[in-house]
Amino acid sequence: MSDNIAMIKELLDYVESYEKEVGNFNIKEFSIYLKDKLIKENKEEGKNTFDRNNYENYKTYQEIEFSTLLTGLYRFAKHYIKKALINTSFKAIDEFGFLATLLKEKSLLKNELINKHLLEISSGSEILKRLIKSELIYEYPDQNDKRAKRVSLTEKGTKEIFTAFDEMHKVSEIIIGNLNNSEINEALSVFNKLTYFHNHIHEKDRNSSIDDLYVKYIKNLN
Repeated sequence: MSDNIAMIKELLDYVESYEKEVGNFNIKEFSIYLKDKLIKENKEEGKNTFDRNNYENYKTYQEIEFSTLLTGLYRFAKHYIKKALINTSFKAIDEFGFLATLLKEKSLLKNELINKHLLEISSGSEILKRLIKSELIYEYPDQNDKRAKRVSLTEKGTKEIFTAFDEMHKVSEIIIGNLNNSEINEALSVFNKLTYFHNHIHEKDRNSSIDDLYVKYIKNLN
């Protein structure tokens, strides 16, 4: 058997295990899964067991430090975004995000747009009301379901989103900061992996309790 055929057979085994473990197929997600399988770090020796009384040394727990740093980075980003939106019609990043999505998709059902941004229906509906009132988007009945409403950009909305793009790109570069290309690619790989993980939870178990989520997705991780 040639080396190429052997490699293909081995790859098919990974595809099969990916299908069983993940349950869908996305080439980018599979590449992350494959990398994780092939280049899996050894379990850390002497990994600290969480002790809530050891609060003074919380940074000795990687999972807590990671969550703390991620939250801090989000707050830095939120601060820069607020500055970038000063000279636009947008009051918050979600308003910009809704219009950017509609620019790409042209038209979406209201619930589709809200779900794409991982928002609660009530919160997303309030954002849509503001955008409609500001004449940045307009709503109209769906052809297949007259009870449902679709939304699209107005001419004013299209103009506003393009105006905001330059400022938001500056924000993106500031957030990346002093990372080089190699570090950016590595960070993207990690964040994509985490995003896929949480997307599966959001799609299948968004209403589950935190204890149920922990048992199902975390407790038995290798």
